[in-house]
Amino acid sequence: MARTAEYPREPPRRRSRRSKLIVTAVIVVLTLILGVIAADRVVDFTTEQKIASSLEPYGEADVNVEGFPVLTQMAGGTLDTVRVTADQAQYENVDFTDVDAELFDVPVDTSRPIGTVEASAVIPLSTIDSLATEHASLPEGMSFTTIDGGLFLKGSLLGQELLIGIDPQAQSRQVVVNATTIKLGSAEVDIDSLPSFLTSSISDIVIDLDFLPAGLELTDIKATDTGLEISLHGTGVSLN
Repeated sequence: MARTAEYPREPPRRRSRRSKLIVTAVIVVLTLILGVIAADRVVDFTTEQKIASSLEPYGEADVNVEGFPVLTQMAGGTLDTVRVTADQAQYENVDFTDVDAELFDVPVDTSRPIGTVEASAVIPLSTIDSLATEHASLPEGMSFTTIDGGLFLKGSLLGQELLIGIDPQAQSRQVVVNATTIKLGSAEVDIDSLPSFLTSSISDIVIDLDFLPAGLELTDIKATDTGLEISLHGTGVSLN
């Protein structure tokens, strides 16, 4: 009896077993979560590569499928947001640079149109010249150039450099350019001070952009050092 009092029996360690079960359950849950995340990232990467491959005819693009999880988006048949960027691209034999596009509600079935597109790109000066030659009537010997953030038509007259200041405007699927100033050598003249028969050939020059994907329209346009930066918006846009 004395030994029993001196060395009492220890109760079963139920708490220890319960703690082990909880830890095991947590590890299992974390493993499952990590597995789902890993699978989602694999699908994400595969989807981005597939989209990039489908865009190869237009140029080398970087594609980022945004939002999580991608698995549920794929199961629903529509990707929430896809961002596409490219240093250079070509569409309908027209060159673009610095392409940055955000696509919303992108269908997994590529035969269906994209919900909404917000994009920007630069049309190089050489491309503007080609488009103007093809879709408008430029004065002979004139070409587009940019100076200090402004767009100009450049040529020569009477042995002196001729610069015609241009104000580009975005109108739906057209670029409309109007002359604002004329500079011949060191002399500059406001276009409004000249009679219309002298300025008719450099006013309301329309560059048609009907080659753009159906559903896209111009929302803004501005001159840069390398060309014209255009902003685009559209709904129900299809590249087919």
